[in-house]
Amino acid sequence: MPVWSAAAMQSATAGVVLKRTAALGLVWCAGAAGAQDTAPWADEIIYFIMIDRFADGDPTNNAGADPADPLAFHGGDLAGVTAHLDDIAALGATALWITPVVQQIAGPVDNENGPFWGHHGYWADDFTRIDPRYGTEADLTALVTAAHARGMKVLLDVVHNHVGYGASWTVTHPEWLRQGDACGGDDVTLCLAGLPDLRTDLAPVRDHLFDAHLGLAARTGLDGFRLDTFKHLEPEFWAAHRDAVRDRLGPDFFLLGEIWDGDRFLAEAPFADATLDGLIDFSFRDRVLKFLTGVTDAERFGRYLTARHDVQVGVLAPFLSSHDMPMLLAMLRGDTGRMRVALALLMLAEGPPIIAWGEEWGRAGGVWPDNRGDMPWPADGPGPGDGLPRDAALRDDLAALIALRRADVGFHTGPLQVLGSSADALLLQRGAYLVAINRGPDGAAVGAMGVPDGNWHLIHGPGPDSPFGAARLPGPGVSIWQRD
Repeated sequence: MPVWSAAAMQSATAGVVLKRTAALGLVWCAGAAGAQDTAPWADEIIYFIMIDRFADGDPTNNAGADPADPLAFHGGDLAGVTAHLDDIAALGATALWITPVVQQIAGPVDNENGPFWGHHGYWADDFTRIDPRYGTEADLTALVTAAHARGMKVLLDVVHNHVGYGASWTVTHPEWLRQGDACGGDDVTLCLAGLPDLRTDLAPVRDHLFDAHLGLAARTGLDGFRLDTFKHLEPEFWAAHRDAVRDRLGPDFFLLGEIWDGDRFLAEAPFADATLDGLIDFSFRDRVLKFLTGVTDAERFGRYLTARHDVQVGVLAPFLSSHDMPMLLAMLRGDTGRMRVALALLMLAEGPPIIAWGEEWGRAGGVWPDNRGDMPWPADGPGPGDGLPRDAALRDDLAALIALRRADVGFHTGPLQVLGSSADALLLQRGAYLVAINRGPDGAAVGAMGVPDGNWHLIHGPGPDSPFGAARLPGPGVSIWQRD
């Protein structure tokens, strides 16, 4: 849930080795274009974009924009996303998740930090119109068409739970809302962050939401929805939503849900009744952060990794950073060495990994609103984030990890084994891949952790070339070997 009430708002890559880069690149490039049409979402790599914070492709829709104000609109729009699809594709992402595009409330909300505008897209006023500050329906169609031409899918974030503060429905359709004393105390009837809560138990409300959101998806060719605040709507709504989606948009339309603190246990019910195809995995970010900051030891973290995606159907989508919490790099106090470890773990994880806009360049905003910073662009970029710091080495390291993941589905699927651990290090094996992780500042003795026999070749990281014997992995860092 990406909004708060006023009360609640409070060069290592030089060591990277890709000894078989040419071979991996050929495999990846040859398979990428043709594979996207049939690949399950488990194999996708999702790039998450807050539209207003990404790129300004149409300066004519920037009325009231102020990039210097973290609570204002900054000028990013759908045209800007379309113009920079090649940058996203070059990183290796295969799908986009974009924030809501519907018409937002007309003015700002009072906040102790100043006037707070609905730049994020989660304060709807009219579900049937696209906010002109993002563009037009034609712009959304153009984005989806251009993404599909590059073998990329598009997820649109939609909100069924609430409208924005003071939205027009509070006057025109108050019977469709819970407000004030009508707000309840349970997950479904509470007014989250004080927002007017939609009475989704009422047929006219459901019909309006379905016609607006599903109609837009059908007209523009979207591939799926990211469903905000999933637990705050009744199961009967989601069953009706599932049936409407399958009837109007087909069986392959992807439904990715958000449940705060979501994990494999919270996924059981919506996966069992097929109201969701995927769930955003909050547990992954939490466990990675605890491991990298020393809260959890390597052995315990290894046990989590082996059981993390133990689901019978559906996929869990891991992430490291989002618009609702500080960027992981900020939580790691700017330590790019440990950030590289986190990115390797993200690419090794089962389920479609989510990369937040600018995370690859080292965007490191801390607490709100800094976590919703602009995409870092060169000084002559499209705005609004021109001239912000960019860590090209970090971006290249992530691109190399994505290339490994896309070159072989066996890199991120199948049983994951923990071969050994020490105070700061972990040795993992998945099929033909051996992954050594070191969160500490000192070298870790990889060879003492039980490396399986075989002809192992270093394909990523600083080494050593061989994982046997007295081999030590510099820290913090990650190295990956492949067996012939």
